[in-house]
Amino acid sequence: MTLFYDDFEQPKSGWFFGGNGGFDVGKGLSHKGANNAWVRASSGWNALNRFHPVPPRTDCTVAAWLRLSDTLTDGYFSVRGAAELNGDGPIITERKLVGPGRPNPAHGNYNKYELRFNSGGFSRVLIYVGLWGVGRDAWIQIDGVEIRDPLVRIDDGTELNPV
Repeated sequence: MTLFYDDFEQPKSGWFFGGNGGFDVGKGLSHKGANNAWVRASSGWNALNRFHPVPPRTDCTVAAWLRLSDTLTDGYFSVRGAAELNGDGPIITERKLVGPGRPNPAHGNYNKYELRFNSGGFSRVLIYVGLWGVGRDAWIQIDGVEIRDPLVRIDDGTELNPV
């Protein structure tokens, strides 16, 4: 079951940026459609972020189509537990991103990245795509972000809604 999907054609509320980032509208830089999000910098932490509710103790998947610059050396696609709305919760899962990624001309050199996680005791998570600027210009373009809950469970593990 899809809990959330945004392809940035009409960005849903709740997205926020730390550092330098924004939305490309009609620039032809997206994976699909006309729009995408991005983060870009040469210094500091820069990220696209979104808090999202999830069922506690549930296996979930978050996926995003990402295009990475050749100069990216310290990027991250991550999920944090979010007991508080300050972004300082524990990292549940993450993937380090180093550019440029696998050549994928059929998809505009975007590649689909997926993270599987269990929400544990959290009823909200922070999803983010970001980079540390390390002295040279680097960027990540983001499109088609989705959060899926493949199976809703109650505390004893009983399956309620197999998908």
